[in-house]
Amino acid sequence: MLTHFWRDSEINQMLQDGQIGKYTIPKGYVNASQMARANGKLLADYTRLKSTKEYLQALENDMGIPISLLVIEVKGHGNEQATWTHLEIAIDLARWVSIPFRIWANRTLLKVMLSTQVEQQPIQEPQDTSKALAPSHEAAQLALLVGEFAGLEKSLTAQLAVNAATSVNPALKPAADELKTAIACTDPSDDAYLNPTQIGEAIGKSAIAVNRWLINAGLQYKTDDRKLPYRPTESGKQWGRMVSAVARGSNQTVFQLRWLPEIVQVICQ
Repeated sequence: MLTHFWRDSEINQMLQDGQIGKYTIPKGYVNASQMARANGKLLADYTRLKSTKEYLQALENDMGIPISLLVIEVKGHGNEQATWTHLEIAIDLARWVSIPFRIWANRTLLKVMLSTQVEQQPIQEPQDTSKALAPSHEAAQLALLVGEFAGLEKSLTAQLAVNAATSVNPALKPAADELKTAIACTDPSDDAYLNPTQIGEAIGKSAIAVNRWLINAGLQYKTDDRKLPYRPTESGKQWGRMVSAVARGSNQTVFQLRWLPEIVQVICQ
């Protein structure tokens, strides 16, 4: 069993298939009870949500695995009594528990999932090395996986994948720069989104005033990241999205929070 540490709490994950009492817990499953308890939440509050029930049903249909095997309730005494969930459900739970925990859990669980898939593979006969994945390819796949779990736009996820591959293999940079430029220019939907300056021009306010209004309205929040100073809240996601672009002069990928034109009417109400 693998133990992760979140602040002063332990989050257990099955490194291999194992037994807890009379229950078989598959490899990769996470102790969801510990995840909720570590953040002062009740797991039952998450499982009773309509959105959770719909998600579990959709996951059952997609994976062909019954919900009772995706969410395993271990009945016993003391530490044995807990609910263990499939990794994908654990990541969804992390999104509900808290934003800081969501970030930590996504990175931790995905890293473990991918590393154990590689480390725990049985020894096989030598294969054609020409078919083996290059480290840069693996890095790009990880970025794509993270983007998918995080629900990022496809163009944004593609930019992250290119950046990941380039960081592992700098020799790819010339081709990667061309690819990033192409990606940034081939998402026509980005043009429909407005930045705070454009919104301000439409309503007679400065970009600073627009950003302040969006924060006070609960549609965005300020971060400590200079490259991504603002992010949308859950409420703000119905109007805003993170848009990828190429910075002038550096050819580096940057991301900006932009808004649907309808946000102008919302502000003017």
